[in-house]
Amino acid sequence: MVDRKRVMDATPNMPTVLVVLAHPDDESFPMGGTLAKVAAQGARVTLVCATRGEAGIPDLSADETAQIRTEELQAAAAALGLAGVRFLGYLDGRLAVADPDEAVTQLVDILHAEQPQAVITFGPDGISGHPDHLAIHRFTTAAFDRAGLPARLYYLAPSEATLQGCGVVPDRELAGGPVAAIDIADHLVAKVRAMQCPASQNPPFSGPPEVEAERLACHEYFTLARPISANGTGWTDLFEPAPAA
Repeated sequence: MVDRKRVMDATPNMPTVLVVLAHPDDESFPMGGTLAKVAAQGARVTLVCATRGEAGIPDLSADETAQIRTEELQAAAAALGLAGVRFLGYLDGRLAVADPDEAVTQLVDILHAEQPQAVITFGPDGISGHPDHLAIHRFTTAAFDRAGLPARLYYLAPSEATLQGCGVVPDRELAGGPVAAIDIADHLVAKVRAMQCPASQNPPFSGPPEVEAERLACHEYFTLARPISANGTGWTDLFEPAPAA
């Protein structure tokens, strides 16, 4: 079920992007610029969030926390120009023990409904190694393979952008497959606005968005996981033809 949807008239022939992540705010910090960019270009971008971040606010109940973080996520989605948000209904911190077949089946159904040209999720490192991130990586990859769509599957790659958002030291090699380097310079303000939405998480970069944007990395990186390719780096768009090997 779509919990929130902002109707957007996609430009003809522009793609649909499905983003599958674990928690509210996973979308804004490491990849918000890319999502804002493709949405601004006319693509329909839908976010699937496995949980509502129920474990994310100390001293509040899971239900209270879920309500707050859902509202924060909806605000961030609006700031980025996303078309909609779906929730899988799992509990924050419990995704790793979820029934894999149930989770994968849900995602296959969503993939068939959305018919995306590109799917984005965490890579096998989960960026931070969070068990929920690792689980949603496994579930999304399995669902992508089962769905059999003519689409691309991208994993979020460690970079300065993920360092700023997650405090994770970037891998020296943005490897594991061809890497798309997305220039988000024109969308940094939108990214900051989205990053500031989860106030319950005490986000960094809390000053005026136009000022804070100057401090952010200007590129976000994604490793192409499917289809398998021997080609290297050189992409500047998620949908452009692969560069020569």
